[in-house]
Amino acid sequence: MGIKNFTLNIEEYERVVLLGSNGCGKSTLLKIFAGLIKPTSGNIKIFEKDITKGNYLYFRKNIGFLFQNPDDFLFNPTVEDELLYTPMQLGISNKEAKALISKNANYFGIKKLYEKPPFRLSGGEKKRVALACVLQLNPKLLILDEPTSNIDGKTRKRILEFLDEYKGTMIVSTHEIDFVKKISNKVVLLSPKKDVLKVGGIELLEDTKYLEIAEII
Repeated sequence: MGIKNFTLNIEEYERVVLLGSNGCGKSTLLKIFAGLIKPTSGNIKIFEKDITKGNYLYFRKNIGFLFQNPDDFLFNPTVEDELLYTPMQLGISNKEAKALISKNANYFGIKKLYEKPPFRLSGGEKKRVALACVLQLNPKLLILDEPTSNIDGKTRKRILEFLDEYKGTMIVSTHEIDFVKKISNKVVLLSPKKDVLKVGGIELLEDTKYLEIAEII
């Protein structure tokens, strides 16, 4: 059963966090926002376009989606092939694509991993490669599912630095209150029963009543 009777308006450049315990429906909501799952009713509009009614190339260029588990995303023979995949699928030449991926590869410290198969990387390395892939086309909307789960301290720090600098609209799921405080300006609190408990600003994190219902504390 999914989340019902849910309405959420997100303004351009807002940083929205879906906060809730494991199994409350965060990942499902993010996949609906990204167009990976169709809602059973209602509609999802991104940049004034209904994501359930086509325009797939437009959304692919403008939405970046990071899976909670990088293994659901990484499938090419090498890290370099992984980084090149999306730009080349969208018609960018090999030469241009290689120039395009270089900046993010340097930022996330993964150039030294270019020749490695993704399945041989550590959890933190996989997360950095996956995020670099997601960012290749500088998406206007970034959707991240538990970006700080199962990673080392160095990778966590780099991801937080990036999110602090990112200039687009962002929707992130997490169960970590400290992470929410660092990156968001709107909070959607979900209950274990897959209900939307409350939507509010960062001050919602001080409301222990709702946090207890959500089983966050």
